Amino acid sequence: MFALAPSSPPIAPALAETQALLDLAYADLGCPAPRLAGLAADALPAVVRPRLDHIDGMTAALARHAGGPVSVNVQARTRDRDAGADQLRRRVILAAHATGAPLALGLLTVDLAALPPAVAAEALAEKTPFGTLLAEASLPFLSRPQAFFQLTADVPLSGFLGGAAGEPLYGRLAYLALTRPDAERLVARVVEILRP
Repeated sequence: MFALAPSSPPIAPALAETQALLDLAYADLGCPAPRLAGLAADALPAVVRPRLDHIDGMTAALARHAGGPVSVNVQARTRDRDAGADQLRRRVILAAHATGAPLALGLLTVDLAALPPAVAAEALAEKTPFGTLLAEASLPFLSRPQAFFQLTADVPLSGFLGGAAGEPLYGRLAYLALTRPDAERLVARVVEILRP
Protein backbone atom coordinates (compact mmCIF):
# COMPACT_ATOMS: atom_id res chain seq x y z
CA MET A 1 0.00 0.00 0.00
CA PHE A 2 1.26 3.47 -0.75
CA ALA A 3 1.19 6.46 1.59
CA LEU A 4 -0.86 9.35 0.27
CA ALA A 5 0.56 12.82 0.50
CA PRO A 6 -1.11 14.64 3.42
CA SER A 7 -2.86 17.21 1.24
CA SER A 8 -2.70 18.76 -2.19
CA PRO A 9 0.00 21.45 -2.30
CA PRO A 10 -0.67 24.99 -3.53
CA ILE A 11 -0.38 24.81 -7.31
CA ALA A 12 0.74 28.20 -8.69
CA PRO A 13 4.25 28.82 -7.23
CA ALA A 14 5.27 25.17 -7.45
CA LEU A 15 3.93 24.89 -11.00
CA ALA A 16 6.06 27.89 -12.02
CA GLU A 17 9.11 26.20 -10.46
CA THR A 18 8.26 22.97 -12.28
CA GLN A 19 7.92 24.76 -15.61
CA ALA A 20 11.28 26.48 -15.04
CA LEU A 21 12.97 23.12 -14.35
CA LEU A 22 11.37 21.61 -17.47
CA ASP A 23 12.43 24.65 -19.52
CA LEU A 24 16.01 24.19 -18.28
CA ALA A 25 16.02 20.52 -19.30
CA TYR A 26 14.61 21.38 -22.72
CA ALA A 27 17.23 24.10 -23.22
CA ASP A 28 19.75 21.24 -23.04
CA LEU A 29 17.77 19.56 -25.84
CA GLY A 30 17.70 22.76 -27.91
CA CYS A 31 13.92 23.04 -28.17
CA PRO A 32 11.03 24.67 -26.28
CA ALA A 33 9.38 22.74 -23.45
CA PRO A 34 5.70 21.83 -23.50
CA ARG A 35 3.45 23.88 -21.21
CA LEU A 36 2.16 22.39 -17.99
CA ALA A 37 -1.39 22.49 -16.65
CA GLY A 38 -1.63 22.22 -12.87
CA LEU A 39 -3.86 19.57 -11.32
CA ALA A 40 -5.07 18.85 -7.82
CA ALA A 41 -4.18 15.37 -6.54
CA ASP A 42 -7.79 14.24 -6.71
CA ALA A 43 -7.94 15.26 -10.39
CA LEU A 44 -5.17 12.82 -11.34
CA PRO A 45 -6.45 9.80 -13.29
CA ALA A 46 -6.83 6.73 -11.07
CA VAL A 47 -4.28 4.82 -13.14
CA VAL A 48 -1.47 7.30 -12.34
CA ARG A 49 -2.42 8.62 -8.91
CA PRO A 50 -0.76 5.80 -6.91
CA ARG A 51 2.50 6.47 -8.78
CA LEU A 52 2.40 10.24 -8.17
CA ASP A 53 0.43 11.04 -5.00
CA HIS A 54 2.65 9.57 -2.26
CA ILE A 55 5.60 10.43 -0.04
CA ASP A 56 7.51 7.15 -0.43
CA GLY A 57 9.83 8.03 -3.31
CA MET A 58 9.23 7.45 -7.00
CA THR A 59 11.53 4.44 -7.30
CA ALA A 60 9.47 2.50 -4.72
CA ALA A 61 6.17 3.53 -6.33
CA LEU A 62 7.37 2.48 -9.77
CA ALA A 63 8.69 -0.84 -8.43
CA ARG A 64 5.25 -1.56 -6.95
CA HIS A 65 3.63 -0.67 -10.28
CA ALA A 66 6.10 -2.71 -12.38
CA GLY A 67 6.14 -5.65 -9.98
CA GLY A 68 9.92 -5.63 -9.68
CA PRO A 69 13.11 -3.60 -9.44
CA VAL A 70 13.67 -0.34 -11.30
CA SER A 71 16.87 0.62 -13.10
CA VAL A 72 18.18 4.06 -14.04
CA ASN A 73 19.43 5.21 -17.43
CA VAL A 74 21.15 8.59 -17.19
CA GLN A 75 20.47 10.61 -20.35
CA ALA A 76 22.31 13.82 -19.40
CA ARG A 77 24.11 15.29 -16.42
CA THR A 78 25.58 18.58 -15.28
CA ARG A 79 27.51 19.29 -12.10
CA ASP A 80 27.57 22.84 -10.77
CA ARG A 81 30.09 23.85 -8.09
CA ASP A 82 30.28 27.42 -6.86
CA ALA A 83 30.50 29.30 -3.56
CA GLY A 84 30.24 26.16 -1.46
CA ALA A 85 27.37 24.67 -3.45
CA ASP A 86 27.72 21.33 -5.20
CA GLN A 87 24.72 20.33 -7.28
CA LEU A 88 24.18 17.44 -9.65
CA ARG A 89 21.47 17.92 -12.26
CA ARG A 90 20.53 14.94 -14.37
CA ARG A 91 17.88 13.70 -16.79
CA VAL A 92 17.10 10.03 -16.26
CA ILE A 93 14.78 7.33 -17.49
CA LEU A 94 13.56 5.00 -14.77
CA ALA A 95 12.79 1.63 -16.36
CA ALA A 96 11.54 -1.80 -15.38
CA HIS A 97 14.74 -3.72 -14.71
CA ALA A 98 13.38 -6.99 -16.16
CA THR A 99 12.21 -5.58 -19.50
CA GLY A 100 13.86 -2.19 -19.90
CA ALA A 101 10.42 -0.64 -20.50
CA PRO A 102 10.47 3.08 -19.60
CA LEU A 103 8.37 3.93 -16.54
CA ALA A 104 9.17 7.60 -15.90
CA LEU A 105 11.34 10.52 -16.92
CA GLY A 106 13.08 12.22 -14.02
CA LEU A 107 14.66 15.67 -14.00
CA LEU A 108 16.63 15.56 -10.77
CA THR A 109 18.65 18.26 -8.99
CA VAL A 110 20.63 16.89 -6.03
CA ASP A 111 22.42 18.94 -3.37
CA LEU A 112 25.51 16.75 -3.07
CA ALA A 113 26.78 18.77 -0.08
CA ALA A 114 23.66 17.74 1.88
CA LEU A 115 24.51 14.04 1.53
CA PRO A 116 27.04 11.92 3.41
CA PRO A 117 30.21 11.74 1.25
CA ALA A 118 29.80 8.03 0.40
CA VAL A 119 26.20 8.60 -0.74
CA ALA A 120 27.23 11.64 -2.80
CA ALA A 121 29.87 9.47 -4.49
CA GLU A 122 27.23 6.84 -5.28
CA ALA A 123 24.96 9.54 -6.74
CA LEU A 124 27.82 10.62 -9.00
CA ALA A 125 28.42 6.99 -10.05
CA GLU A 126 24.89 7.06 -11.57
CA LYS A 127 24.28 3.31 -11.31
CA THR A 128 21.35 3.34 -8.90
CA PRO A 129 18.06 5.26 -8.87
CA PHE A 130 18.35 8.08 -6.33
CA GLY A 131 15.53 6.82 -4.07
CA THR A 132 17.03 3.33 -4.03
CA LEU A 133 20.43 4.83 -3.22
CA LEU A 134 18.98 6.64 -0.17
CA ALA A 135 17.11 3.53 0.97
CA GLU A 136 20.18 1.28 0.57
CA ALA A 137 22.21 3.77 2.62
CA SER A 138 19.55 3.51 5.38
CA LEU A 139 18.82 7.23 5.08
CA PRO A 140 15.16 7.79 5.96
CA PHE A 141 13.57 10.23 3.53
CA LEU A 142 10.27 11.59 2.29
CA SER A 143 9.39 12.61 -1.23
CA ARG A 144 6.94 15.49 -0.75
CA PRO A 145 4.82 16.40 -3.79
CA GLN A 146 4.80 20.15 -4.44
CA ALA A 147 2.69 20.18 -7.63
CA PHE A 148 0.88 17.77 -9.91
CA PHE A 149 0.43 18.49 -13.60
CA GLN A 150 -0.62 17.29 -17.02
CA LEU A 151 1.18 17.98 -20.29
CA THR A 152 0.99 16.78 -23.87
CA ALA A 153 3.73 14.47 -25.10
CA ASP A 154 5.98 16.00 -27.74
CA VAL A 155 8.62 14.23 -29.82
CA PRO A 156 11.34 14.29 -27.10
CA LEU A 157 8.96 13.00 -24.40
CA SER A 158 7.57 10.26 -26.63
CA GLY A 159 11.16 9.30 -27.42
CA PHE A 160 12.04 9.06 -23.72
CA LEU A 161 8.84 7.35 -22.54
CA GLY A 162 7.53 5.56 -25.60
CA GLY A 163 4.01 6.22 -26.80
CA ALA A 164 2.99 8.86 -29.29
CA ALA A 165 3.37 12.60 -29.52
CA GLY A 166 0.07 14.23 -28.59
CA GLU A 167 -0.91 11.82 -25.82
CA PRO A 168 -1.50 13.15 -22.28
CA LEU A 169 1.24 12.63 -19.71
CA TYR A 170 1.14 13.30 -15.97
CA GLY A 171 3.73 14.28 -13.45
CA ARG A 172 4.75 16.01 -10.27
CA LEU A 173 7.39 18.16 -8.69
CA ALA A 174 8.65 16.58 -5.48
CA TYR A 175 11.14 17.66 -2.83
CA LEU A 176 13.18 14.84 -1.31
CA ALA A 177 14.17 15.44 2.29
CA LEU A 178 16.23 13.36 4.67
CA THR A 179 14.25 12.92 7.86
CA ARG A 180 15.33 12.84 11.46
CA PRO A 181 13.04 12.81 14.49
CA ASP A 182 13.39 16.57 14.93
CA ALA A 183 14.09 17.91 11.42
CA GLU A 184 14.10 17.44 7.68
CA ARG A 185 16.90 18.38 5.30
CA LEU A 186 16.13 19.02 1.65
CA VAL A 187 18.51 17.03 -0.57
CA ALA A 188 16.84 17.06 -4.00
CA ARG A 189 14.12 18.45 -6.23
CA VAL A 190 12.74 16.26 -8.99
CA VAL A 191 10.26 16.63 -11.82
CA GLU A 192 8.81 13.21 -12.60
CA ILE A 193 6.76 12.54 -15.75
CA LEU A 194 5.02 9.31 -16.66
CA ARG A 195 2.56 7.80 -19.10
CA PRO A 196 -0.84 6.52 -17.93
